[in-house]
Amino acid sequence: MVKSDQTSVFHPSILYVEVAMRAIIRMLLLLVLTVTAQGSNPAPSLTSIVEHMERAQSEISIPNHVTRDYRFGRQDSAKVDSDVFADVDFRTGKYTVKKVSGSGAGVQVVKRILEQEVSIAASSQKSRLTAVTQENYVFSYLGETILDGQSYYLLRLDPKRPKQPELISGQVWVDQQSFLIRRIEGGVKSSSWWVKKIHVRLDFASPRGMWVLNGMEAVASVRYLGDRKLTSQMSSFSSEAASVVAAKSAKRVRTARRSLAVSALK
Repeated sequence: MVKSDQTSVFHPSILYVEVAMRAIIRMLLLLVLTVTAQGSNPAPSLTSIVEHMERAQSEISIPNHVTRDYRFGRQDSAKVDSDVFADVDFRTGKYTVKKVSGSGAGVQVVKRILEQEVSIAASSQKSRLTAVTQENYVFSYLGETILDGQSYYLLRLDPKRPKQPELISGQVWVDQQSFLIRRIEGGVKSSSWWVKKIHVRLDFASPRGMWVLNGMEAVASVRYLGDRKLTSQMSSFSSEAASVVAAKSAKRVRTARRSLAVSALK
């Protein structure tokens, strides 16, 4: 039996292939990084988002008159106990209940909401203390999110005065293009022992260049009675020229609309 040594033979082509593959991998990585950098825009800072949001809210046009459909009932039931149609005229600072069906409990709740809304709209002090601004809230950046196919910045809202019942502890959706608020959702403090907690959701829209409260839902947990729910949908709005008084209070009206659901079921 003859034993022979087997020596591996190194071929230059092996080194060439290895070097070439490394070069290709580096080129691919560079290409991916370049495309990613070109195709994405860095998100603005939290301060920038909040400042743009505050500016957008102060500059957008608002309706002078709205009509809403309010529905009141149990959270766990599809039955509506009360159905109330109401008009709010911000030129005169008055509201009118136009149509009522069902029990009278819903009417009382709706009147309380509208009285609060008109009261805030008429007072610059109340408007300032309930606005979604850095004066009243600590904001935290939660990331980006999609709502109904649109991109939004999602911010956390923490009231600077947690015991103030008009302030919402929750989240706000800010449009990435217009910086207008699209949704506010969270809990509010109850001023009544009978109401354990209140959860609200406010949805806004900007039809025809206006900014309006399009829908609202408030759910209150009432001791011994269970959860009660109040919803509202805007059925119409108008934007005729406002009077001088209404024009001066336009900013207060915007704030009032954001705050109208907070005292809904207290």
